Amino acid sequence: MSRVLFVDDDATFRRVLARELRDFGHEVIACADGDAALAAALDQRPDVALIDLRMPGLDGMELLGRLLRHDGELPVIVLTGHGAVAEAVAAMRAGAYDFLTKPTPLDALEQVLRRALERRGLLDDNRRLRRLADAGPGPVDILGSHPRTVALRELTDRVARADAHVLVEGENGTGKELVARRIHAASARRDRPLVVVHGGAIPDDLVEAELFGHERGAFTGADRRRIGLLEAAHGGTVFLDEIGELPLGVQPALLRAVQFGELRPVGASEPRHVDIRIIAATNRSLPDEIAAGRFREDLYYRLAQLVVRVPPLRARRSDVRELAVRFLATASRASSRTVSFADDALAALEALDWPGNVRELENVVMRVALLVDGPLVSAADVAGLCAHPDPDRLASAELPTLDVRELERIAIAAALRKHAGSKPKAAAELGIGLKTLYTKLARLRDDPVR
Repeated sequence: MSRVLFVDDDATFRRVLARELRDFGHEVIACADGDAALAAALDQRPDVALIDLRMPGLDGMELLGRLLRHDGELPVIVLTGHGAVAEAVAAMRAGAYDFLTKPTPLDALEQVLRRALERRGLLDDNRRLRRLADAGPGPVDILGSHPRTVALRELTDRVARADAHVLVEGENGTGKELVARRIHAASARRDRPLVVVHGGAIPDDLVEAELFGHERGAFTGADRRRIGLLEAAHGGTVFLDEIGELPLGVQPALLRAVQFGELRPVGASEPRHVDIRIIAATNRSLPDEIAAGRFREDLYYRLAQLVVRVPPLRARRSDVRELAVRFLATASRASSRTVSFADDALAALEALDWPGNVRELENVVMRVALLVDGPLVSAADVAGLCAHPDPDRLASAELPTLDVRELERIAIAAALRKHAGSKPKAAAELGIGLKTLYTKLARLRDDPVR
């Protein structure tokens, strides 16, 4: 529901028009003078303002200027009396969106409000898409000198020169998004947007509208047209993270976008065409998902024109030292401290398996930078802050059950307890997507293990 700031000192006119605005479906902030209107705008952030020019005290022109200084993108529609053309022209030059004369025909008012709100919505969309879009200037570095890391850098550079779609495979935390950014930054599309879409973070009922956009009135609450993320990346690259969690019902539409560059916003009668390169990432085995009926085989082969596999950190242990030193330098600058690793600390880090991969290593190093007292980090500090379980103890421990679903329930409960009920942190601890965790919790609620 859009919020309209309406200002007029005529009590009868204000009451009648405010009622009509509410009948149009707007939330109305009705004010009798400019001072009250300015205070309301600062507190409640209206989507559009409808103001009278001639008011006692703070008049309409002064209010217009103050509103636009506070929010330069606020559409302000001014109300003038008959014969006040000069005032209307002055208001337009001062930044008003449009003007209407009193008495105002309701159909004209509704049309002007609709256009103003659509403009506001487009500006909001532009801000949203600018936050999502990152042209990624300059090369993106993949740290490490292990032969597998060197081979990964060389492969991404070769893949970048092609314009085919790419599937990036690897465990959670290995740096799949970094690989995607390097491919984009080294490609011919480097000066165009890179739009990052985290599939596991979008609710199922919003995925289609987020990816493909929607028309005004397409569903309840769609009060304006909205550009989808795929269309926002036109000419550039879309990074679809956690592609394995994309709902099956949306996959045919994505297939058309991948195969033909064609998409249809929700509620649109005609398709639109986009020029995009898709880089998809997954920590799942998509062939297994296909066999289970959760992923389309034709979409898989379209996405996997080129495949890049990111090795886990335990398969390139010699990179741990270089990564740890870089992460510690970054964390030290952020905390205004000078901290460095002793040789035995780096050896201790290198000896660990890092099931959470590079992301886990970065988190551990951040804890080291913040919590170690002295300037030198020892092996004992690493052992105390990593808190890795003893694999020998786990191997010899007796499991409470051999039922896989019961073990899953125990693991989820333990992760939630550890992170004080935080589902995003528990999902990261378990190495699964947030949406996957919600799905598992819902299944356990519907069919609890006894």
